[in-house]
Amino acid sequence: MKRAEELIEKYNLGTATPEEKAIVESWYLKYKTPPSDLKPADLVEEHRLGLEKLQHSLREKKIIKFKLPISVAACLLLFIGIGWFFMNSKSKWEQEQFMSNNLLPETNSVILTLANGKKVTIAEGNTGEIVADDNFSISQTADGQLVYTITDNGKGERPTEVAYNTIETPKGNQYKIVLPDGSHVFLSAASKLRYPVRFSEKERRVELVGQAHFEIVPAYSSSKRPHLSRSTKIPFIVKAGNQEVEVLGTQFNVNAYEDDETMETALIEGSVKVSITGTDAEVLLKPGQKAINGLHTAQLKVEEFDVADLKAWKEGYFIFNNENIKDIMKKLARWYGFEVEYMGNMTDVAFQGNYLRTRDVKHLLKTLEMANSLQFEIIDKNGERRIIVHRKNL
Repeated sequence: MKRAEELIEKYNLGTATPEEKAIVESWYLKYKTPPSDLKPADLVEEHRLGLEKLQHSLREKKIIKFKLPISVAACLLLFIGIGWFFMNSKSKWEQEQFMSNNLLPETNSVILTLANGKKVTIAEGNTGEIVADDNFSISQTADGQLVYTITDNGKGERPTEVAYNTIETPKGNQYKIVLPDGSHVFLSAASKLRYPVRFSEKERRVELVGQAHFEIVPAYSSSKRPHLSRSTKIPFIVKAGNQEVEVLGTQFNVNAYEDDETMETALIEGSVKVSITGTDAEVLLKPGQKAINGLHTAQLKVEEFDVADLKAWKEGYFIFNNENIKDIMKKLARWYGFEVEYMGNMTDVAFQGNYLRTRDVKHLLKTLEMANSLQFEIIDKNGERRIIVHRKNL
């Protein structure tokens, strides 16, 4: 109890080390409360429950050592071990050797490609107007988001041709865009969004590769055509892989990386219709549900999910829900910008927990090694960033 009290006190005073801060911040997602409101008893009780869970598992699985489909030991280590290891380890020299060179996210700039093919580099700190046109202007705000503003072309006329822009985030970077209709899009790392600089009166359609969180505002048609009322809502449609997601005004997340085997649309609030292009397959999602399908299949599966976990990546966390190590490393590689190589069978190695994305990934890898099933070899020199994952012979 005393150690937990000291830890939270140091966090509130601003004197905690990065490793100590990571422990407290990880409980933000667990208890859904600001770190400053955490109680020491929360940490101590979770530590006790984790140890009991581990001991119970070991009693039942004495022969099969760490070969469960979901390693309870790994779950324990990720939830209570991140940072805790660095406070309690007796081998301080080994920590310093492993952490001697930081492996932090890459800091590449976001690229905006205009309709005429011109590429604009959007660097952090460049605020103000970036692009000006007769029909729109693009600016970056002080808090680092791209804002579109529709302007009059001087003749009171809408342009006859639809112009599309594309924004692309590199590894290690995410970006927020305010679209011409006022909708917000949080674009994750290694993702691409194509969208018109002015939406039509019939629909608001964008195309996504990668992952994005959408907060869509309702939009209404101003058309004077008899069959359209001024109160007619204009649907917002996201085309991602073989999925189409249609909404009117809501919050949802789409995960559609080209190198993933499946894609997901997860609904936070409101309602969305998810369909497979060229088929009759479609589902209506409720908040807390997600639609999953293979990139080349015409079947949609609906599952429940924790909304808090989905929001966490916007707040700077990786969330691993009993995920295979290959899926985890794929997420890490997109953010930190390294290649991955595997040595040994990884089919039954899974972990659960959360990790702050701004931290050195070596802290996470060291924690994963504590499960005694993996060992990581890091190569970060001469422009090469590569991690070799070894499966230990247990």
